[in-house]
Amino acid sequence: MVTAIQVSIIAASVLAVSLHRIRQPSLVAFIAAGLLLGAVTRPFIGDSIHGMERISHLGLILLLFVIGLELDLRKVLGLGKAPAAAILLQGPIAIAAVWGLQAFLHRLDVHIPGLAGRPEGHLIFAAAAALSSTAVVVRLLGDKFDLTSQAGRVTVLTLIAQDIWAVMVLSYMSSQGDDKGPLTIVLSMCGGLVATVAMVWVTRRLLSRVMRFLAAAPDLIAMSALAWCFIGSAAFGATGLSAEMGALVAGLTIGSLPQAGEVLSKVSNLRDFFMALFFVALGMSLPPPSLSAIVGACVLTAIVFLARFLLFAPTLLAARMGGIVSLTAATNLAQLSEFTLLLLPVGVASGAINREEASVISYALMLSLVLSSFAIRFNYSIARSIARRLGMNTDTAVVPQAGHAQVGAGHASADIYLLGYHVNAETLICRIKRCRPDLLSRMMAIDYNLANHERIRRHGLKVMYGDISNLETLRHAGIPNAKVLVITIANTFLRGTTNERLIDSLRSIAPEARIICTSVHEEETAGQIARGAFQSICEPAETAQAYLSAIDQAIVPEGIREAASRV
Repeated sequence: MVTAIQVSIIAASVLAVSLHRIRQPSLVAFIAAGLLLGAVTRPFIGDSIHGMERISHLGLILLLFVIGLELDLRKVLGLGKAPAAAILLQGPIAIAAVWGLQAFLHRLDVHIPGLAGRPEGHLIFAAAAALSSTAVVVRLLGDKFDLTSQAGRVTVLTLIAQDIWAVMVLSYMSSQGDDKGPLTIVLSMCGGLVATVAMVWVTRRLLSRVMRFLAAAPDLIAMSALAWCFIGSAAFGATGLSAEMGALVAGLTIGSLPQAGEVLSKVSNLRDFFMALFFVALGMSLPPPSLSAIVGACVLTAIVFLARFLLFAPTLLAARMGGIVSLTAATNLAQLSEFTLLLLPVGVASGAINREEASVISYALMLSLVLSSFAIRFNYSIARSIARRLGMNTDTAVVPQAGHAQVGAGHASADIYLLGYHVNAETLICRIKRCRPDLLSRMMAIDYNLANHERIRRHGLKVMYGDISNLETLRHAGIPNAKVLVITIANTFLRGTTNERLIDSLRSIAPEARIICTSVHEEETAGQIARGAFQSICEPAETAQAYLSAIDQAIVPEGIREAASRV
């Protein structure tokens, strides 16, 4: 199994780099790598593929955990009641519409390729047409700095709402197995509710205290958060619901803690690795493409596009989100979701769909992702073109400015950052309060010592928990939009990093920012300036100058001091 994982990651990396040159999403490369490996290496890897498939499901558990960490229902409600309703109900509306279409065609005894052939499979195909890919859309919107525009916010919030509905559908489908009756399903739902209440209580009473105790050890915080994620997964699995739903609830409970941003930055890379493994394993499990499967995939992809523009866009228009925002959001969401793939083994095992229908959904996912990568790149142009044809307002105010980087939630107002908070930072803030109080509203401190946070807030600064040596933490804090970055801690007191490494990291994510750092000797000062620091404050040199000035004043004759004072 280790060999299978090694070969999979190598093949996926090679194909991902190749497809990146033509701007294709990495997910397509991962599935293609799986197809290639399934055809070429299956005789050598053998049954190890099945073990790799089971391990790769950790990627979906971690994906839901990260979504829970990022989820903030206040953002949905902040758009207004009508937009919030449109976002939250998009999933069930689309599922009901496609389910109704299939039921109508079945009553007429008409079968369309790309839809279920029997009533048992209607829910699976309806969910496939209703849900969109969180991993791909967020990545593509992030690449074009469109996550914080109005259309980007609507898209991301809709994806989060869809993920919740997807987990509910998955839990329902899983509970249908083994001839379980309605009573068993109700008991599973009640068990999930009890597990949710228990997890919320434990987080408030115990986990928050553990996280505060571990505040000075960010690595232990990440490990504890992962343990909590798997506890939630196991608890929901024991009730008969999906482990992914438990991971989502675990993320939601931790998301309210100050350490959520640090957990998010450390878990994201682990999630990406297992998600890559998941899609490679998916590609290995796909049957060779057939003409009927490709035709069905094309039809299902067309149904997905129509569902977004005929169902979702009108609901956003009815919520007064505007033509450009509504059509752009619909364009962003016009692909199948990776969560649909979780329904396939459940559907095949229960007999709801056959393997040919499962391959139709799988190939439709690949096709829709390829088309979506181009659609999202030109989403505003597509929206304007459709709006003009429909006679809508084509105001461009909603289009984000090119090159404007997205920032972490709630941190957009800061443009001067203190990375770490120690004695020098405290002295600096006291001086700023006396001489330049207007700067305080523009400043934010990032520090892992929670004992400092209340004092920092009393000074009038914003503060965020985080490890400044973690690049994802810096991105989440909004560093890409910073104007000035101040490192007031010398290498002697930094843990896990140095001023020089921080300069390199900051230059990569905030090339326009001016970095002010700290050194302990003149050679170190010169090296930091050479790396790109705007200025390096050498503590011994500054202190020596202050001592020398004090000595000069101390040895001046008394008469000269009195004359100088009179002057």
